[in-house]
Amino acid sequence: MKVSFEGKSVIVTGAARGVGRALVRAFVEAGASGIVAVDRDEAGLHETCAAFGDAVVPVVADVRQVEDVQRIVDTAVERFGGLDVCVNNAAVAPKMALLDYDPEVWDTVYAVNTRGTFLMTQAAGRAMVAGKRAGRIVNFSSGSAKEGGPGAAAYASSRAATEAFGRVAAIALAPYGILVNTVSPGLIDTQPKPLPPRMKAKLEQVIPNLPLARPGEPEEVAHVVLFLASEHAGYVTGSVWDVDGGVAVGSRPPEEIVDDDPRYDWVTGRER
Repeated sequence: MKVSFEGKSVIVTGAARGVGRALVRAFVEAGASGIVAVDRDEAGLHETCAAFGDAVVPVVADVRQVEDVQRIVDTAVERFGGLDVCVNNAAVAPKMALLDYDPEVWDTVYAVNTRGTFLMTQAAGRAMVAGKRAGRIVNFSSGSAKEGGPGAAAYASSRAATEAFGRVAAIALAPYGILVNTVSPGLIDTQPKPLPPRMKAKLEQVIPNLPLARPGEPEEVAHVVLFLASEHAGYVTGSVWDVDGGVAVGSRPPEEIVDDDPRYDWVTGRER
């Protein structure tokens, strides 16, 4: 199945690195006529866009700000004649112990992850309705929304809020033919190399427990986003797609727990 975005205009937020950069590249390769790439990191954003010429327009903006969000959407409409796809990838994920969590940091996480997703969805939805486009909006969550972890109180709960918002937005925009879905990545390899020793040691502990025993690649997340943004997903809305190597269904069992354990009859359910 080949997806094509020929004649389509796209917005990608959080485009300065990692998954956002992979998304911009994937939409270019799929033939998008115009892409607005958004980030607060001007240097990283221009690095993302440097290889693509006029097909990608960098916009330095903050998705927490109503004026910036409107400028992002207006750029897509004015430069490319309308808006077809909006991918809300921008996020922050600081960690802090719950009892020491700074309320200002908490507010920042929610402002970017939840308010930013709301503002972008609202502005993109308005533009799609005005332009009579049966558009696609893809938001981002995280496995943290389903399973808590140390220091992730704000991030995890903001991602759970994003998932709930996506369901509401899907219902609200369905009458206009606009589909809203959410992608929930797991451990994705977006870190610069070589890894710091502490992070490398932590990953060496975590990776063997993943069902697929490896981190995902940014391009693997991009492939799912492109499917949801394409005509092939015309009957998909309000859903959350886990791109996590199977983590959502469980961890790998220890090596000694296998189906051919001679002490147990897995057919009858009795010990041998």
